Amino acid sequence: MALLQRTGFASLKRFTALVVIAIFGLNTTGWSQGRTDGGKRDIDVATINLYVGADFTPVVTLDPSDPNFGLKLLGAVSTIYNNIVASNFPLRADALARQIVARGSDLIALQEVTLIRRQSPGDAIAGGTTPATQVQVDYLAVLLDALQRHGGHYAVAAQVQDVDVEVPMAVSPTAFDDVRLTDRDVILVRTDLPPGHLRTSNPQGANFTAALPLPIGISVLRGWCSVDVQLRGRSFRFINTHLEDRLPPTLPDIQGMQALQLLAGPAGTTMPVVLAGDFNSDANGNYSSATYGLLTSGGGFTDAWNVGPGLTWGHDELLADPSVPFLYRLDLILFRGGNFEAADAEVVDPQIGATRPLWFSDHAGVFAKLSIQ
Repeated sequence: MALLQRTGFASLKRFTALVVIAIFGLNTTGWSQGRTDGGKRDIDVATINLYVGADFTPVVTLDPSDPNFGLKLLGAVSTIYNNIVASNFPLRADALARQIVARGSDLIALQEVTLIRRQSPGDAIAGGTTPATQVQVDYLAVLLDALQRHGGHYAVAAQVQDVDVEVPMAVSPTAFDDVRLTDRDVILVRTDLPPGHLRTSNPQGANFTAALPLPIGISVLRGWCSVDVQLRGRSFRFINTHLEDRLPPTLPDIQGMQALQLLAGPAGTTMPVVLAGDFNSDANGNYSSATYGLLTSGGGFTDAWNVGPGLTWGHDELLADPSVPFLYRLDLILFRGGNFEAADAEVVDPQIGATRPLWFSDHAGVFAKLSIQ
């Protein structure tokens, strides 16, 4: 889900059942649909929004003309930073890594792959422009370490940098640090398969030209990254993206413009395509549904999930309230061409402990097995 807002069947022929399964962790839950077909090439893919760990509404809705803008900015930044730290991404990444390794995903689309850097003392409060470089937490490095620790073998196949913003934060009444947040979308590829089984090439990535401008003087960049995949004699393009959230009707449909750019850009190929990510468009028609329709009707994509609501987003900002239900299915794995079939799809949302953070993200992960004839 994006920064500005946190509110809010079809034929059974291709799938055998909707089942509830138990996986790793305390009160772990998953929802799965599946079928096993022999004699076909299979590829296991996943999409997971890692969740930065805080809601940015207190910053992005500030009014620069407010006489107290500076003080409000410092307070909001401090609150957001503390919430990110308290979200304990190393713990969340460890739980997520166990889920990934258990399923042996071959390609993984990751969104909100955050990098937090800090400068102490900072210079932004005085108008300085020296960038912060001291790494506080790198979600990509932390997750890769966790995957390796649990026996997974993965490498970065492609990535794109989205928003990169640095702001001051008060550490005492007279001292200020700078905090820099960089957002990335990343594709991971499994590296321990037999030679020639899975190869990737032609990594690409870019930001959408349509971006949300904020009153504080920055724009929320979104983007996509992709790789071309060779799988035992079959080729396709794997694309990862994170589209802008639904905006008030008085603002342009930036999400829709990004989706069109996606279709005309990396998805505008004669190759078969697997398109994964956080689309901020509910597949069940309850939230910003036009983009989902654009991709599946106008774009010709088929949804790997085809049974039941399969909700993927809605945990509270602090990952602390088990009474808050999921609301929407925003995280999707779509495919087009190449005689793809969805042999299995699973929504995974394990409760990872008894205290905050209760989940590895505010999103569920979506895991799918695609068969290629």
